[in-house]
Amino acid sequence: MNILLTGGSGLIGSELIEKLIDNGHQVRILTREKNVEHPFYHWNKNKIDEKAFEDLDGIIHLAGAAIAKRWTESYKKEILESRVNTANLLYKYAEKYVPNLKFFISASGSGYYGQITSEHIFEENDKAGTDFIGQVCVDWENAAYQFHKLGSRVICLRTSLVLAKNGEGFKLLKKPIQFGVGANLGDGKQWMPWIHIDDLVQMYCDAATNNQWNGSYNASSPEMINHATFNKTLAKKMNKPFFLPNIPSFIMKIALGEMSDLVLKGSRISPAKIEKQGFRFKYPALEKALKELL
Repeated sequence: MNILLTGGSGLIGSELIEKLIDNGHQVRILTREKNVEHPFYHWNKNKIDEKAFEDLDGIIHLAGAAIAKRWTESYKKEILESRVNTANLLYKYAEKYVPNLKFFISASGSGYYGQITSEHIFEENDKAGTDFIGQVCVDWENAAYQFHKLGSRVICLRTSLVLAKNGEGFKLLKKPIQFGVGANLGDGKQWMPWIHIDDLVQMYCDAATNNQWNGSYNASSPEMINHATFNKTLAKKMNKPFFLPNIPSFIMKIALGEMSDLVLKGSRISPAKIEKQGFRFKYPALEKALKELL
């Protein structure tokens, strides 16, 4: 198939490109850069090279500003617009040049349900959160679902923390433990949904090729652990001590502002729906994932 990909230079996109090519697909990259290894087409906030849509089968939309950056009002606007406006632009061109587009796959976030800590295990039919990230995810997915008007399958992967060797998130988790100064953030009881990058990339490939995939799915490992257990397991695998007292929540709030909710809160996310679709996790448990990553 001919697949158009946004966000190809990111952590997930760079891995996904190689996987799709290995599976025999032709991948086109939408980029603002000039030097890209794979076939590419330029785009900006208002325009896309229409040649990118010739004989196109599907679109995978990963582009979006990083959320791990202090949330000023202007940056919060950028987080939203970089996801929603780009999806709207893609729809505008697809409607004109590919009215029979087979599928549109969009990244989304497990923050869809809101940044809270509770004992509830969230499934795809649960209500969205009313906080900033929850509402971003709602608007993000709504922008994707307009592709239903073209008769396209639409898949939104509500992605949890992605564990990858070169991922900035994983590097940040490892660094303090590596130097013997690891500590839990807040009370450490916040749930910490995660997924190995190999499993996430496979989900995108399956979503593109399996016509049974349609709708939103939780992209999260079946093992549900909290922040303290995650750190303890990581320290054990790294053969490092982990004994320092927790870092109080108020310190994280001073340091990170509103964004501190990303590390101080978290709930359990169920992948049951995606497993019922036939997906089998390569790394269903943290210990196995860490053994490969370390």
